[in-house]
Amino acid sequence: MTESKVTMAEKDIAQNIQQLFKSSKSIRIPAYQRAYSWETKQQCSQFLEDLLEQKEKKYYLGQFLFEIDGDVLFIIDGQQRLTTTILFLSAIAKILNTQGENSENIRSIYLTDIFKTIDDDQVIFKKITQKHLISAIDSTETISQRRIIEAFIFFEQELSKLGIDNIKQIQATLENAIISTFFILNKIEATQVFEYQNNRGKELSRFEVIKAYLMHQIYIQSTDSNQANNDITEIQSVISKTYRYMEAVESYFSENEILDNYCNLFFNIEGNIKAIKERLSKEQNKTKWIKLFFENLVEMTHSAKSIVSSKNQTEIINLFFVGNEANWKLVLLTLFYKGEVSGDIYKRILKLLEILCFKLKLGDYRTDALPKYAKLYFNQKDGYNLDCLYRDVRKATEEGFQWYWNNEDHFKNIIPKYFDDRSHHYDRGTVRFVLWQYENSQRLKNRSGVLLDKDLYNSYTIEHIKPQHPINDEYTEDFKKNHLHKAGNLALLTQSQNSKFGNKSFENKSELFQDTALSSYTEIREKSQWTETEIDERHRKISEFAKQYFDITTL
Repeated sequence: MTESKVTMAEKDIAQNIQQLFKSSKSIRIPAYQRAYSWETKQQCSQFLEDLLEQKEKKYYLGQFLFEIDGDVLFIIDGQQRLTTTILFLSAIAKILNTQGENSENIRSIYLTDIFKTIDDDQVIFKKITQKHLISAIDSTETISQRRIIEAFIFFEQELSKLGIDNIKQIQATLENAIISTFFILNKIEATQVFEYQNNRGKELSRFEVIKAYLMHQIYIQSTDSNQANNDITEIQSVISKTYRYMEAVESYFSENEILDNYCNLFFNIEGNIKAIKERLSKEQNKTKWIKLFFENLVEMTHSAKSIVSSKNQTEIINLFFVGNEANWKLVLLTLFYKGEVSGDIYKRILKLLEILCFKLKLGDYRTDALPKYAKLYFNQKDGYNLDCLYRDVRKATEEGFQWYWNNEDHFKNIIPKYFDDRSHHYDRGTVRFVLWQYENSQRLKNRSGVLLDKDLYNSYTIEHIKPQHPINDEYTEDFKKNHLHKAGNLALLTQSQNSKFGNKSFENKSELFQDTALSSYTEIREKSQWTETEIDERHRKISEFAKQYFDITTL
C-alpha cells in the first residue's frame, strides 16, 4: 500500500463501531465472502462472554479490512463480527422496547440499510434486525439464515436475564469498542493484506487459507495490474458460487470433505495449503492453473449440491445413513461430475456401496480402495468406464479390499455371522442402521411411507425393550450374556422418549410404547410379556430381514 493511499484513507478512519457506522454511507459483504457462520454455542457465546467480562473497561473488537468502491465499503475481513454486532444491538433494542425504554439511538445508527449482509440472507437479516420478526427456522433456505435467527434468539434470551442498567452498560461497551480499520483501494491490495492478517473469531478454514494464498499469487505472478484486477474479479465471482453451493450441502458434505476429495481427484494431493503450494510451484503458467483450480472446484461443489438435491432417492440417502466407513462420497461426486447418474448399473453401484460400508462397520478394516476406483473412472484410462467401476465395487463388497479379508469366506458372510454368532448388538452406529431399515420395511408393508430424513435418523437412539438395569428385578448371567443386548431386545427411540422410558420394566413401558409412531413397535405392543422367547423371536425376524436386505446375489 503506497503512502498516498494510506493518507487518503486515514481521513475517515473510525476508532470504534459507533464512529464506523456514523461515518459510513454503505457497508456491504461481497458475494465472494462466506455467509454467516457463527454458532451460538461457540463464537456467539464467546462474543457475549467477552462483553460481560469488560464491565467498564475498554473492549477491543479487532481489525476490520475494507475495500473502498466509491461510497461503498466492502468488508474483506470482519464480516462475521460486524454481522454479530448488528444482531446483538438489535436484540438489545427489542429488550429496551419491551421494557418501555428508548431504543431510537440504536435504531437510527445501526438498524438501517447502511449495513447489508449477502443477498441470499438479506431479507431474513433485515426482517429480524429492523422489524424483530423471526421466521421459523424450518422455513429458512440456507444454513446461514438459520444461524442468523439462532444468534438473535440466543442474544435476546441471554440479555433478558440481565437488568436494564447492565444491558445499557454492555451496549455502551460494544458501541465504544476499539477497532482497527484498514482501507484498501483495489483487489490486489485486498489479497495481499488478507493473506497476512490475523483473524479474530472463527478460525480460517483450510479453503479460506488456500483461497487467500492463490488470489495473492495472481498479484505476485502478474506484470499487468489491470489484468490482475480482472482475474481476481473473475475468481471472486466463481468463489461466490462455490460458497453458496458449499453452504447448501453443509449438513451432508463438509467443506473439508469437498476440498479433500476435489484435490485428490484432480491433482492426487491433499487439500491443504502445503500441498497446494507444492503443486503450484511445478506449474509454468501459475495464473492459468489458479483460475482452473477455482473453476473445477465450483463444478465439484455443484456436483455435491446435485447429490443433496437428490437425497430423496433411497439409494442416495441410505449412504448418508450408513456412514463413511469407505469414501463412497468421492465415488458419488465423480459419478455426478461426469453425469452418469441413471440406469441400472448406477443404482447397483450405490446399493453395493451401502452394503460395503455396513460390512466395514463389523470389523477393524482400514484399507479403502474406493478413491482408487473413483480416480480410475474419472480419468477413464485404458477404457475404465462405469461397468469397470461396478465390477470393482461389487468385488470389494463381496470379498473386501484385501485378499486375506475373505479367508474362508469371512468377509462374504460377515453379516449372517454378525446376527447368528453374536449376542451383543448394542452398538448404536451399527444396529441403528439395521433397525432403521427394518422399520422402513414394516412401513412399506403398511403402505405408510418410508423415512428418509437424515436429521430424524440422527435423533434416534437405541432403547433396550427389557431394560439394561432393572429396578426391581435381577437377571441371570445367561440372560445378560445371551439376550439383553441382542438385536431382538433393541428398538429405535428418540432421545426425549428414551429419557421417559428409563429403566422401567416392560410392563410399565407398555403404555409408553403406545406413543411411538414407528411401525416396528406393533410387534412389541402385541406382547403381554417380554422374555427370552419374545426376544429370540424378534431377533430372528430382524436377522432374516437383514440377510435379505444386504444380499448382493441379485446385484
